[in-house]
Amino acid sequence: MKLTVLAATLFSAIALTVAAPAAEANATAEPIDKRGRNGASCGYSSGWYTVESWGSWDNDWGKGLLDNLRGQCGNIVNWGFNYGGNGNGYAGFAQSGRSHCVEDAIWLASNPTGAIWGLNCVPVS
Repeated sequence: MKLTVLAATLFSAIALTVAAPAAEANATAEPIDKRGRNGASCGYSSGWYTVESWGSWDNDWGKGLLDNLRGQCGNIVNWGFNYGGNGNGYAGFAQSGRSHCVEDAIWLASNPTGAIWGLNCVPVS
């Protein structure tokens, strides 16, 4: 089942496709040409988080991030992931834990191809 969710990121509002497991979203997807350097930004408001990602760590349509979010934060709801026209990944989701678990999940997901250090999820209005 797919629903369209509109999420505001730190940079712009984008449309995300919400899918039950992330693996379904990438079953027929074509490879995305990514830049070599890993990076991310993270913002949140009222329990809704948006993550913009770039580099080789998000070439799996966000599956690694979602797996690590579940491991670090517990229940993740309304998960969505999509690529923007710039090739960057955009994730949106809700969770009721602390923002530090999201930062830890990003570090863990990016670690195999170059860990992202010092990321802080910031409140957005």
